[in-house]
Amino acid sequence: MFVGENGEGKTNLVEAISFLSVGRSCLRAKPEDALRWGADFFRLRAETLGDSGEASSVEYVFQQSPRRQSAMFIRDVRTPLLQFIGALPTIVFLPQDLDIFTGSPSMRRSFLDVLLSQLKPDYAAKRIEYERVLKQRNAVLSRIADHEAGLDDLSLWDGRLVEIGSGLILLRDEMIVLFNRSLQKTIADLGETEWNDVRMMHDRKTRETNLKAIEIEMRELLITARDRDLAVCSTTIGPHRDDWHLQALGHDVALFASRGQQRAAFIALLLTSAVLFREVRGERPVILLDDVLSELDDHHQQALLSSLAGHQVIITTTHTVPLKQRCQVWKVGKGNVRKTSS
Repeated sequence: MFVGENGEGKTNLVEAISFLSVGRSCLRAKPEDALRWGADFFRLRAETLGDSGEASSVEYVFQQSPRRQSAMFIRDVRTPLLQFIGALPTIVFLPQDLDIFTGSPSMRRSFLDVLLSQLKPDYAAKRIEYERVLKQRNAVLSRIADHEAGLDDLSLWDGRLVEIGSGLILLRDEMIVLFNRSLQKTIADLGETEWNDVRMMHDRKTRETNLKAIEIEMRELLITARDRDLAVCSTTIGPHRDDWHLQALGHDVALFASRGQQRAAFIALLLTSAVLFREVRGERPVILLDDVLSELDDHHQQALLSSLAGHQVIITTTHTVPLKQRCQVWKVGKGNVRKTSS
């Protein structure tokens, strides 16, 4: 537990571990925005010990000058981003994540994207390529609007978007199936026993469930939406526009559940994610709770931490939270971190 006033740098620790885990800030900041004012570079390094007892290290370096670049290392060997992601498995929850059910669809897509990138090695590569193709297709839409390109130019990018996007949709579907295997028990253990049919539901324009069928359906949807896409110079069909919601008792949790029930569901998402790491990777993730415990009542605090027994849990908070579990407490302030108890 890292305790300190707001603005003392507690979240810097969480953000640093995020860079070391997935190669980007959990706050969605650009690396240059994470630099200390006046600095030209930063370097992050962590020594790790896996569940198997194997020691390793991860390192992330970013420099702004003489030219902007970043580099990642595992065991001191430079490693491409796609191999680096998830070498240090983490689950990060921030205060704004408590609004995941009522917030924007991009929050929910990001939740699945970060999880899948660590659990499925090919997901991150597909997502990065999809974003590149999407950008190119949108550029062609703008060029058509300016009479600088024709519909034939669009068809090429339609094919690539369908090919990659269908794979992303299927991988998200598979992840949601895994979630639903554990979600019911997890939320019942938190005391929401009346939610006897809680499920994560994938909200997508396509309806098919196998890859080839999704490809055919997505291609047809793109053709149907072509006039609309040309009007707004943007692609309105694809996994970048999909969403998901949590359903209980046949209704969307965002619409009927109380704030307390939504927070219990939020905790269930975290705990189910941890279960999936163990099932899929055979490794427990590091859990990062950035100023989240203060938003939960005592019952949900203890239920959350009890369920995470055996994990390394890093908590940041503005005041010491009484815990039943053994916990090392560090004081953060004025640029210093010092251990106060264990």
